[in-house]
Amino acid sequence: MQKVTSSATQADVASLAAGITVDKSVEFTYQELFNATEGFNITHKIGQGGFGAVYYAELVGEKAAIKKMDMQATQEFLAELKVLTHVHHLNLVRLIGYSTESSLFLVYEFVENGNLSQHLRGTGYEPLSWAERVQIALDSARGLEYIHEHTVPVYIHRDIKSANILIDKNTRAKVADFGLTKLTEVGGASLQTRVVGTFGYMPPEYVRYGDISRKVDVYAFGVVLYELISGKDAIVRPTDGSASASRGLVYLFEEALTALDPKEGLQKLIDPKLGDDYPVDAILMMMHLANACTTEDPKLRPTMRSVAVALMTLSSMSEFWDMKNPGLVNLMSGR
Repeated sequence: MQKVTSSATQADVASLAAGITVDKSVEFTYQELFNATEGFNITHKIGQGGFGAVYYAELVGEKAAIKKMDMQATQEFLAELKVLTHVHHLNLVRLIGYSTESSLFLVYEFVENGNLSQHLRGTGYEPLSWAERVQIALDSARGLEYIHEHTVPVYIHRDIKSANILIDKNTRAKVADFGLTKLTEVGGASLQTRVVGTFGYMPPEYVRYGDISRKVDVYAFGVVLYELISGKDAIVRPTDGSASASRGLVYLFEEALTALDPKEGLQKLIDPKLGDDYPVDAILMMMHLANACTTEDPKLRPTMRSVAVALMTLSSMSEFWDMKNPGLVNLMSGR
């Protein structure tokens, strides 16, 4: 694909988009998107990201989320279009269509239950149970494993974070936001690139040298595992709002794991919303898995395939524990 600059014209973008193999039936007109959102009315707006606003609509008989992107986001638009027209998986958000008229638009399936960050830290959401957290982790890992292992070429997401993991009505997860995705050859060495992404989720080799490999996603996923355990953000800020005292979640867990008596420190990091409703062994397993994912040397981090296998074991443990949970047994028996 020809290189795109931020000053690319609308005609340039349309030409490049046409060069990507897509089903032409998914190319919408601007008028279709305008009508579906009642003129991009504020009442349809459901989100705002770094590259533009997101609107709810109903198109071609299904609920949709329309991302309206700035013309300066040409590279991100084409990256998402290229990935999501070639990659299809239950745990990756599905692209319905696109448009390059008047602006840049990507049309996705509507995932109705917000994102993981909102469920962990937002208001108006029921606390996630331990079993739900493990299932969300497993779903996300499977989506990442797919783009890392089962596509040609393979892809590196580069912006894995809780805000980019969408939750559906059944509390199942889909990985979203492929605007920073890089493709690489299978088995290829790490690449060097400009640093983009979200602080708190980026590994040392990427921040320092711009080195990028699939292990960049593994590190970020480890941070998400820590979020699932703690409910905390990737960067933990003190209650007085002092930025200078902010600590990375990875650092807080490493500090607890390496303490003389790690149990007390780790206990303080567990999300209070879980109460006592979790199997201690499973929590510890997820902590150690997250620790392996966020180790400083990328060569020592597991692959997403290994992470998914570990989470399958955790999922089985958590389901078995749920069945033994007295509260659940009483509920099921009507007591």
